[in-house]
Amino acid sequence: MGLSDGLTRDLQFTFTSGEVTSEAESKAGRRISDEKDDQALWGQFKQGNEVAFSALYKRYITALFNYGEIITSDHELIEDSIHDLFVDLWNKRDTIAQATSVRFYLYKGLKRKIVKNLKRKRRLPLKESFNDHDFEIVLSHDFGLIAGEISALQKESLLKALNQLTLRQKEAIVLRFYDGLDFSEIAELLEISKKSTYTLIYRALAVMKENMGNILLWLIFIHLYYVDI
Repeated sequence: MGLSDGLTRDLQFTFTSGEVTSEAESKAGRRISDEKDDQALWGQFKQGNEVAFSALYKRYITALFNYGEIITSDHELIEDSIHDLFVDLWNKRDTIAQATSVRFYLYKGLKRKIVKNLKRKRRLPLKESFNDHDFEIVLSHDFGLIAGEISALQKESLLKALNQLTLRQKEAIVLRFYDGLDFSEIAELLEISKKSTYTLIYRALAVMKENMGNILLWLIFIHLYYVDI
């Protein structure tokens, strides 16, 4: 068994009634704190601190595995690629740059490893290698809407709206709203322009709005505002 129970992504928006602003602000504060911790750990790891290196691994192993599932359903290949990534990081710690965003740096490095390993294993062009893969988004049990707890029917409708998106749209939505990457980082991971990234995400939101209405978009845009535009 791998690090995940299947090809699912748990997209968590955990705002509750009467606590939208305070919860979002708290989340933004935690994110800033985490980024500062990442920077400190990264600097210590570059100096050869094994404890800091282990802390980075433990902090990101699950997120990296989940990101790998967006690219391929081959769990063994994902785990091998994560292993290769961290071996390279340790061996090259003296020469690698100080990462502005550790999450983005690791995601970018992992994607390169996965692409390389997919090409080697399947001996197929990259585009063909990816065409046979999709992933499903799931919602956390504590997902709540602004006006109260989301009903089972609303949750089902939301999941349907999310999973009816194209693979590319889902990938962009996950990277933006689950992983909190900015548009420039998403553009680089998807290998498209920043303008195309905006278009991709807002078209995805437009499709979802058709199925869910304005309240979903209100929730998402509040979350977007507090996730480092």
